[in-house]
Amino acid sequence: MKSLLDLNDDCLLEIFKYLSLVEAFKVIDVRNARLTEIAHQRISTFKELNITIRDFPNFNAEQLRIIGANIYSLSMTCGYSIPTQNVLNIIQPLCEGAAATKQLRVFSLNYVYFNREYCQYISSAAAKLQKLNLNYCQLTDKLLADLLKSCNDLLELEILGNYTLNGEFLDKLHLPTLRVLKVELHAEWNYPMEKFKIKNPNVKLII
Repeated sequence: MKSLLDLNDDCLLEIFKYLSLVEAFKVIDVRNARLTEIAHQRISTFKELNITIRDFPNFNAEQLRIIGANIYSLSMTCGYSIPTQNVLNIIQPLCEGAAATKQLRVFSLNYVYFNREYCQYISSAAAKLQKLNLNYCQLTDKLLADLLKSCNDLLELEILGNYTLNGEFLDKLHLPTLRVLKVELHAEWNYPMEKFKIKNPNVKLII
């Protein structure tokens, strides 16, 4: 064997399964059509992406779209000190990729100042979401209600630590598939949870 390219595709795939996402994208940069195809196959095997923003590799937008198109589960831990635009620069292409394939089933975003742009990008990829975690996102009832309109298959919603919510979003909530709601009551919360229980007997409420 004179070079890696002398190996058949099965052998290359076996070798490439040891590559990280960063390493797989570096192979694509080599610009060899055969290696690029096998690198894409390797990237498609990454179904879960768990991000801590401070430690996240510097992928470009196109790479993030490719990642987003393949993942089933996306978890992002940010931090209130991280500039909002820095987080959006990652979320937007990931959600664009996820929206194209509608494979995303689990989404978690924590410790951000949630705004209209977050709502827009996540909504675009939310059609098949089953689990949504927006703990500590400084949510408002209006933005959460707007986002949930796109979550037609949602089974579980977790919204702990959102002290800007008063519960009004529950009044217009229409999620027949919902089975679990995890929420933290606080001083600003004024929606009667007994009313929610009566209207939604199939939902397990965890307070």
